[in-house]
Amino acid sequence: MKNIKDVRETKRAKIIERAAELLKEWDQQSLEASEIEEKIDTDIKLGEIISWGPDELPAGPDVDEDQELIIVEGRADVLNLLRIGVKNTIAVQGTNVPKSIVDLAKKKKTVIAFLDGDRGGTLILKELLQVTKIDYVARAPEGYEVEELTRKQMIKVLHNKKQATVDGISEDTYEKKKDDEDKYFTGKEKVLLRFLKKLKIKKKEIIIEKIRSIETGKAVAFDQGLNKLFEIPVSELFDKIDHFEDTKFLIIDGILTTRLLSLLMDIDIEFIACKNKEEDLRLPENLVVFYF
Repeated sequence: MKNIKDVRETKRAKIIERAAELLKEWDQQSLEASEIEEKIDTDIKLGEIISWGPDELPAGPDVDEDQELIIVEGRADVLNLLRIGVKNTIAVQGTNVPKSIVDLAKKKKTVIAFLDGDRGGTLILKELLQVTKIDYVARAPEGYEVEELTRKQMIKVLHNKKQATVDGISEDTYEKKKDDEDKYFTGKEKVLLRFLKKLKIKKKEIIIEKIRSIETGKAVAFDQGLNKLFEIPVSELFDKIDHFEDTKFLIIDGILTTRLLSLLMDIDIEFIACKNKEEDLRLPENLVVFYF
């Protein structure tokens, strides 16, 4: 361990020495002091990134020693967190989580997934939850990536992290204030919320979240208590739906057809969310369909 630290110090010294040389070369009249400071800071932080494990994953220098682990998507995320002094990060470098990260997480007291606020971040989170220990989830604001967040934004997101569940979302994620609801839900979603409230459905916001994050070509089913029964390709619904007679809520990334509806009516389903319905399809009065 002493030798590793010595190497890091040597790297830092070389970077600082190089920064001093660059300062002499730069035309400071054409480059703002803040820009020079940022370039030097980036060089120094890059020098702190290590290649960890058999997969040589980008990581902060404290990834082994710290009892808390923060898992991010890529090298740029590790660098951005180093800028605010967070040195216990490691990057998965894609949606396939390396076994070395799975093993590392088992040794840690706390593991946080800090991911982008886009579909890619959602896919990585789903994979992480399936293969390794995740205690908390922190997501960049919708449409943003961790690597582009400011210091203030990163601190806020990490501070507001949510406890992880099987689906990656804790119930308190949905404890929205009434004055905040207009920003969080669309007009169609508010109508759906009111309907589910009348049915006395608990955790009704989870249905909306599932509709938002449904994967291409997939179907997800829940029972009356919103326990997930399956998540399969839509093409497999015809063969498997009759094995899940407890299905009350179904979300499908596809079109509701006459053939599919006839199968669903045999299991007394109450709610379907889909892209659209087949032309001239007649819906029974006891079934609610939501088009997204």
